[in-house]
Amino acid sequence: MIYELNHVGAFVTDAEKSVDFYTRILGAQIVREALIPSTNTKCIYVQMAGGMIELLAPGDVSSRLHYGFDHVAFMTNSLDADYEKIITAGYTPFVAPKVAGSGHGRLAFLGGPNGERIELIERDETYRKPEVSSDILSFDHISLLSNDVVGAEKFYTEQTGMATLKRYYLEPPRDLTMVYMNHGYDVLEFLHKTEPQTGDPIGHIALRVDSVDAMVEKLSGLGVVFEPGSPKNAGTGLGRVAVFKGPDGEKIELVDRNDLREV
Repeated sequence: MIYELNHVGAFVTDAEKSVDFYTRILGAQIVREALIPSTNTKCIYVQMAGGMIELLAPGDVSSRLHYGFDHVAFMTNSLDADYEKIITAGYTPFVAPKVAGSGHGRLAFLGGPNGERIELIERDETYRKPEVSSDILSFDHISLLSNDVVGAEKFYTEQTGMATLKRYYLEPPRDLTMVYMNHGYDVLEFLHKTEPQTGDPIGHIALRVDSVDAMVEKLSGLGVVFEPGSPKNAGTGLGRVAVFKGPDGEKIELVDRNDLREV
C-alpha cells in the first residue's frame, strides 16, 4: 500500500551549488546523502519544514538533456503489488521493480496521467526528520501541469490513496482550474486550462512563509532574482506570491496564505 508522498526529485548539474542554495539561502537541512555507483551520481536529500527534495547530481553532466524537477516519489510497503496494480490499470511502465542504485531499498518508475514521472519506493525508512525550523513555515505543494485533470484526480485517488483537498477556478482571462490533493502533510497541485498546456510536467514547488514581501527582500539581499511582477497578489485572492528559480532553472513559488488544510 502507498502510504506517503515522500519527495520531489530534481537532477542538478552541480551538487555543491544546489546544496548551498537550498541550505544557506532557503534554510533547508541535509537529511540523507548517498551515491549511485553505476553512474557516479550523488544523491542528496534536503528537507525544508516537513517536505523533501532529492537532489541527483550525475558524475557525467552530459549524460542528461534535462535538469530540474524530474519526478514525484511515493513510499509503499508493497512495491511489487502496487506497481502491478498501476500497470494493470493501463498506466505506462518505465522501470520495473528493482534494487535501488544506492543499494538501499527497492524502487520502480512509471508514467502518470499527464506525463509526469512517478517513483515508487520500498525501504525501511523515509529519511524524513521532524520539521526543519527556518523562514519556511511549510512545504506547501508540488505543482503539476494537468491537461487531463479528471484523469489526474482518478489516478491519484485510486492508485496512490490521495484525497482532494481544495478546488479553485479562476475566471477568464486566466481560465485556470486548480485542484489540490494531499497524502497527509504532502500536497500536489494540478493546474488545468481549457487550452492544452506545454512545458515540464512538474511546474514548480511552493513554500509557505510568514510574509512574501519580507522574504523577497531578504532573498534579494542574498542574490536571488525574482520573476518580473513578483511579489503580487495571488490569483485566488489568498495572500501574496513571488516566483524565482533554483540553480538549474527549477521554479520555486513563495506563498503567505494559511496552510491549505486551514483555508
